This record gives sequence, C-alpha cells and structure tokens, in this order.
Amino acid sequence: MKKRIEHKDTHRDKDARLHCGDELVTGEVVSRDHEGRVIALISYVEGVPSGPHVRWYPDGTKKKEGQTRRGLAVGAWRKWHPNGQLAEHTVFDDRGMPVRRQAWDREGNLTEDE
Repeated sequence: MKKRIEHKDTHRDKDARLHCGDELVTGEVVSRDHEGRVIALISYVEGVPSGPHVRWYPDGTKKKEGQTRRGLAVGAWRKWHPNGQLAEHTVFDDRGMPVRRQAWDREGNLTEDE
C-alpha cells in the first residue's frame, strides 16, 4: 500500500533500503527541518527511491527536482540557487548516466554546457 510517512520514522537496512518499522517503504517520504517546514518529498518503491524527488530551501523556494527509477536519477533534473535562479539542468539516460549538463551562476549566466 502506498502511503506518506515522515523521514524521522524510517531507517535503512544494511543494503541501504528504507524501512518504516519492519516494512520496506513504498510511498512518499517527507523530510522536515527543525521548524517543521517540508524540505524534501521523495518517492520510494520497496525501499528504493523511485519516482518524483523534490527538495526545497527552508523559505519554500525549490532547491532540486527530478525522477528516480530503482535508485538511479533518470530524465531531466534541475537545481536552483537560493535566489530562485536555475543553477543546473542535467539529463540522465535510463542507466543513470548524465548525457547533458548545463550550469548557471546566481545571476543567470551560463557557466557550463557539456
């Protein structure tokens, strides 16, 4: 059954799979900062990251987003500077290998294009 659980209620096994109690996590895991603000929402299937992965700065500005499949980054991933400016755009293939990466400074100037 899919569910949403708090990261503080989870633990990892020796194979780094995420558990809640005795069960492998399938669903969304919410991480919060010390003031209770949501700073991450990550989807898991049988204890392995699979699905949407989103992180925020404490002020609510998006920090990072992308998709995982069986623990690997796939497709387009984006990272932002704290001021909201896009910092990085990376595209991963189905094996989690980066095929293109672009990066920008805080002012929006392209600094890398590989």
